[in-house]
Amino acid sequence: MMQKEKTKMSKTLRVSLMSGFAILLVGALALPSRAQTDPYPAGDKRTLELVDHLKELIQTAEKDRRSDPWLVRQLRETVRRYDWPWRVSLLHDDFRDGDFSHNPSWIVRNGDFWVARGAGLRTAHDAPRQGRRPADRRGEYSAMDLLEGIFAGGREREGRRELPTSMTSDAEIYTRLAISNAFALKLQLRARGDYDANNRLEFGPYFSEERSAGYRLVYESGNRPSLSLLRIAPRRSAVIESVDLGGVLEDGNPHMIEWRRGADGEMVILLNDKEIIRTTDRAHTESFDGFAFINKGGDYEVKQISILGTRR
Repeated sequence: MMQKEKTKMSKTLRVSLMSGFAILLVGALALPSRAQTDPYPAGDKRTLELVDHLKELIQTAEKDRRSDPWLVRQLRETVRRYDWPWRVSLLHDDFRDGDFSHNPSWIVRNGDFWVARGAGLRTAHDAPRQGRRPADRRGEYSAMDLLEGIFAGGREREGRRELPTSMTSDAEIYTRLAISNAFALKLQLRARGDYDANNRLEFGPYFSEERSAGYRLVYESGNRPSLSLLRIAPRRSAVIESVDLGGVLEDGNPHMIEWRRGADGEMVILLNDKEIIRTTDRAHTESFDGFAFINKGGDYEVKQISILGTRR
């Protein structure tokens, strides 16, 4: 009798998995592009509910040795593709109110930042050129770039020497914000001005008030325009991945940049809905304390920025 009950439960589980798989595929076919590129699937609440239900069924099936391994793998892959774990809105700012000092509050550490009507957040900065050398995009920073990559805040802790003026003159604006380790960022960026001047803009989540650790996306203009993903640490900074843009951002038009980080450390960067970087880094596992923009040379415009996180 007990064996019959187990067989019946196993059959019911398989039917549930197959039904859920079919329903999810129908929903996926109806929304193919949204599952791939839209970081705000608020209208897909029923799809996300189905994904969550299938997760529970998959977990149950994985514990049952009689479950079809192929079906479970296919379901998990499909769920992974159409899941959207970043469902908590942490920040959204389109700067329409003309003021970046509140709701949310952005703090200027150094340099020029202002809100231009109809354009968003603007920053223009002429970086000092002496002693600058480009970083090795595939290796560690040079000693000079490593120091420049440490965003230590306006004041150093007591007992620490101050960095030379040339090292602290980068224009920086940041906002204090609790950001889950897994997050989804979307911003619209426009690079303006002289693209042959080796300009550089960095942005990303940081740890602690010193803002000396975290991750950064770095846009560099010049002969080989690039977008690089960096891991920043107080004494060690490294380029995780880099891609040549071929002048995409140098056309004077606004471009959409998306940055997604999963709970497993996988990071995906999309430019105008096209994936350009996919990599994994698990060096940082804790939640972040804020988000910063660092202008090391150039004229830029941020039309809007949104950050979503996961439930803790």
